[in-house]
Formats: sequence, structure tokens, C-alpha cells
Amino acid sequence: MGMTHRAPPRHDAGFTLVETLLVASMALGLATASVAWSRAAADGIEADANLRIVLGQLTVARETAINQRRSVEVRFTPPNIVQVIRHDLPAGTTVISTAVLAHALQFQRFPTVPDTPDSFGGTTALSFGAATQVMFSADGMFTDGTGTPVNGSIFIGRFGQTDTARALTVFGATARVRTYRWSGSTWGH
Repeated sequence: MGMTHRAPPRHDAGFTLVETLLVASMALGLATASVAWSRAAADGIEADANLRIVLGQLTVARETAINQRRSVEVRFTPPNIVQVIRHDLPAGTTVISTAVLAHALQFQRFPTVPDTPDSFGGTTALSFGAATQVMFSADGMFTDGTGTPVNGSIFIGRFGQTDTARALTVFGATARVRTYRWSGSTWGH
């Protein structure tokens, strides 16, 4: 018995116009969502990078103060400059480092974002109580110009974008620094 070989049914190759438009619209939707997510992710990464810039300057200042047994001032110049300045003996100063916040971030306190859980912040982006000058002492404390320990907060962000809100708090007596990121509803580490 001979087997008959039947040719497979013939179908037209390709997609219909409706199928093509459906796939194209799905791809466009995914691309749009991806771009929006990428921008939000980039904003968060840029804000975190600036948080690390400020943290790095505070670390350099404290380590220099302890290692060189000198008072080391941390000077915040709005909108976005942080300087570490050693107070020399018997007089004078030396700028150890200068850092500039990048990506249009600046010292910024958002009115709709509450203070950090440490509650040092007051209402300004740079809040150190009544101190007009802050520094690390030779024994590592964070103090005002008279040597009195001072607690403080530094808030940063991009104008109009609360999702970029970041903060650092400094405990005067121990010079412990905590960092915070705003989630949209709470401060987290």
C-alpha cells in the first residue's frame, strides 16, 4: 500500500495590519514606561550620589580634625557648595577640599516633606540650631564656633522634585552621621 503524501495546507505568510498595529502599540507602551522608569531611577541615583558627596566631605573633615589635631570647619555655601577648611595654628586656614553638588541638586528643604526622625532640621535646608559656623574638633565632636557640640541636619534635593529629597543628620557629641532618603511618604535609610 502506497502512502499518499499530502502537502501541508498553504497559508499566507505574515501578519495582518491589525496584528502589526497591536504589536507596535504594545512596544510603544513598553518603551514609554521604560523611559519614565529610567528617568525616575536616574533621579534617585543622582540624588544618592549627591548624598554621598556631602557624606564624603563630612568624613574627610572629621578624619582630618582627628588625625591632624586641628579644628576643621565644614562650610556649606548655598546653593550647592561644601568646603572642608582646616584651622591652622597659630592662625589662618587651609582649604582641604571643595565639592559641588551635581545634577542640579542643591541644599533644599521641601515644605511638604517632614523633618527626619532625628528631628534636628528646623525649617531650613542647613539647620544647626543657632550655630553660624560648624566644625569637627580635634577629639572628633561636631561643634559650633565656640566648641559646643551641636546637632544638625543637611537637606538636599532638586527643585520641585520631592522624590530627590535626601538628608543627613549629625549628632554633635559623637559626630555620628545618618543618611536618609525620602520614599514619598517616609524617611528611610
